[in-house]
Amino acid sequence: MKEQHAEWLYEGAVALTKGDKVRALDLLMRVVSEDEEATNAWLWLSGAVDDPDDQRTALENVLALDPNNPYARHGIAVLDGKA
Repeated sequence: MKEQHAEWLYEGAVALTKGDKVRALDLLMRVVSEDEEATNAWLWLSGAVDDPDDQRTALENVLALDPNNPYARHGIAVLDGKA
């Protein structure tokens, strides 16, 4: 991962943690648009979007890259009403 991607990912995660979804979304989208295999960025992105379909897409992207990711599996289960 490029140094810039790491910075965007970190800043996006911090923004999301602080409740700034607009900034988080901007930063995390930058990461995934340049590196579609950035699993952690997809995972954080699932929390930055409000639409359940967008959340599912982000989580499914995580699972496509890391099929055993427990956080993505849990997120899908929550969306399916099974958690």
